[in-house]
Amino acid sequence: MVEVDWTGEDVLALRSAMKRSRYEFARLVGVTPRTVVLWENGRTTRMHAASRRLLDRVLSEADSVVVTRFERAITAGRDAGRETDDASAALDRTIKLGRETAQGGTEVRSAPIGLDKEVEDDDVRRRELLACIGAGLAGHAVDLLASEPEKMLAALDAGSISERRLGVLEYSTAELGKQVVRVPPHELLQSTLDQFRTVRACLGERQATHHQIRLVRTAGRLANVVGEILFNEGHFGQARLWYTTAIHAAQDIGDRYSEDIALAGLAYLPTYSDKPREVLRLLDPRLAEDPATGAAAAWLWGMAARAHADLGDERQFAHCIDKSARALGSAANEELPIGIFSFRPEKLAFYRAIGYARLGKPDETAAAAAQAISLYDPNETMEPALVRFEHATALLASGEVDEACSVATAAITDAHTYVGLTVTKRARRFDSTLRDGGGRAVAEWRQQARTVIDSHQARA
Repeated sequence: MVEVDWTGEDVLALRSAMKRSRYEFARLVGVTPRTVVLWENGRTTRMHAASRRLLDRVLSEADSVVVTRFERAITAGRDAGRETDDASAALDRTIKLGRETAQGGTEVRSAPIGLDKEVEDDDVRRRELLACIGAGLAGHAVDLLASEPEKMLAALDAGSISERRLGVLEYSTAELGKQVVRVPPHELLQSTLDQFRTVRACLGERQATHHQIRLVRTAGRLANVVGEILFNEGHFGQARLWYTTAIHAAQDIGDRYSEDIALAGLAYLPTYSDKPREVLRLLDPRLAEDPATGAAAAWLWGMAARAHADLGDERQFAHCIDKSARALGSAANEELPIGIFSFRPEKLAFYRAIGYARLGKPDETAAAAAQAISLYDPNETMEPALVRFEHATALLASGEVDEACSVATAAITDAHTYVGLTVTKRARRFDSTLRDGGGRAVAEWRQQARTVIDSHQARA
């Protein structure tokens, strides 16, 4: 592979070779879209070592077709660079505000959060201004050109954020809540933190009351997304801080739904630390109020059901899982978006499967797991894999060792599965339950499990 010293021109060539919008490329690298703009505008500037390492990683993980296109572009010289620029411009015109055209010609909405148009317009304005002023502009003046509009936007937001801009922030937050279950969560950390900082800055100046309430709700939900990311990466101490921030934000504006969603997220920490009694201590004050309707209440009852199953209390498990089902049944379909800001039927089926597995009921586990798998979006990164492990556990308890190993192997080799803390922990638990023995399926599981567990330990 060709060595790259990473100029802005190289960044543009790589992004075009990968056929990514600026937003998508920024998320992949782990920087903000505006950083990508600055890289591509400063094409003769040698980058900081940390930035070069990020780009080296992305290039090393790219497939061979992308690498070939990239190497052809950067070795062909200035003409290839211009062609790359044209291709990038065409790409960015195609992908604006997250809109793409499907193969059948129908325009559809895709996942990006909607920053690409803002960043693209900023890029165009900078290019046009620099072209008008001429090549003599350098130094501090260039820095001012890049930074002053952004500072002006912050000043305009102070005390008077517009309805439209607030709507964009709310929409972006909702999209992050959906994306965090569809992509490796850590890919969203930088963009979520950037947005949290923007919202916090707006809150630094007292807004109109109705705007202030919506900003606090948005900040709390962004904190919830950060907590989810940190939990999945195993940073429980930091995750607790962010989940607690989300709870306090919801309490500040009297938003019980958001408070319950954040409380359910916080309950993940003792759940995956194998501390079911701590889960119940955390949830009992709220459940004593007997919340009976809506997705958030359903989630809290579901978390309690899992804890009771871990303690072997079948009666309380059945009681709480029934409460969860009743609360979920009161929610309309439009109140059940995919993502971390709701609790859906597939998740209820998943929690049933977990409970039945802990209680030693293989037939019920298999039935609940099959229902959950049939309902889950296959693009989700972790929970479908966790459901498969519950199914595999049920098969193992029934003596179907080869089939159990095949299902468990599929859980960690699925292209959509992100092997983070939860999947790795579940893989270890299944592996510890599996007795020594021969067979092709067992050997394949052992090989795949060792690779997964070692890989996660190396990242940690």
